[in-house]
Amino acid sequence: MGLYVIKSGMESYSDEELLLRAQEGDSTSFDLLIEKHTRTLYQAIRHLTSDRGEAENIVQEAWLRAWKALDRCKIEQPFFPWFAKIGLNVARDAWRKKRPLDFADLGFLSENIADQDLSIEDQLEKDQALELLMQGVNALREEYRLVISLRYEARLSYQEVAEVMDLPVNTVRTYLHRAKAFLRKWMEVEDVGLAG
Repeated sequence: MGLYVIKSGMESYSDEELLLRAQEGDSTSFDLLIEKHTRTLYQAIRHLTSDRGEAENIVQEAWLRAWKALDRCKIEQPFFPWFAKIGLNVARDAWRKKRPLDFADLGFLSENIADQDLSIEDQLEKDQALELLMQGVNALREEYRLVISLRYEARLSYQEVAEVMDLPVNTVRTYLHRAKAFLRKWMEVEDVGLAG
């Protein structure tokens, strides 16, 4: 996915400053917000769909909707959770029309599987464990998959995940705990251990 590259001398502005300027009609400030946050949202959405083109379309539609709703974004709150919530809504709309969520690439979860100087056999076993883990994530409820993606791929805080998903922070923690417990049990049933 191509990212925007803008050289304007405004790169050091905070999200709040850029948002305020964008709300006043400064399209360069909005472009800088795009540049700053597109990759993170794309990566989170990409882990929810097997189609890169679909992920790109979702992110582009999210930016269009964000631009149209910019006046409703509160300056005092972090920008990315607001934007990610729009992206998640666009993704849900697209998936409702097409199919259920599909985690195509769970490389960000592979860190949970032991990975020290692997032999060929060990690497094969790790690859099989990752494939099994992917199957386990696909078996999770949609809310649990989204919490995992936002927390581990987008690296959002619990509070930010809660804002994106319109849930209390404790519910986010509960969903994450239940998802991890399910995945541990899923892996144990198949006799594959998770590190940590």
